[in-house]
Amino acid sequence: MKFTVALCLVVALVACASAPPVPGPAAKQTAEFAAADPAPADYEIRIISWLRMNTDDPDRLRVLSIGAPQLKTLESSAPEKGLEKGDPIWEAIALTQGYKGDPPQPVQHRFYFKEGVIRAVDLK
Repeated sequence: MKFTVALCLVVALVACASAPPVPGPAAKQTAEFAAADPAPADYEIRIISWLRMNTDDPDRLRVLSIGAPQLKTLESSAPEKGLEKGDPIWEAIALTQGYKGDPPQPVQHRFYFKEGVIRAVDLK
């Protein structure tokens, strides 16, 4: 009797077990992201410093908000900046007003970090 109960429990446990996950593109991307460097803790200071150093009139510049960095995969290469297509990078978006060449309304600027350093900036 005990043997039958134990056998039924084993069969029930095996039936409830899920199949092993099949690695796909998401698993590959997760592995690449695991190898990425950590997000820079001082990203706000780095972005504000970069903006103020690269504008004609730092006193006119207003930084309205800076979003936390999000891990992304680089979509195009920039070898002169040490970036290759597919690299995991951190992207932070800053909303500014008064940066040189910007229209009067607030504008988004994308900052790309790798190894804790701003490697590229998309000012569009």
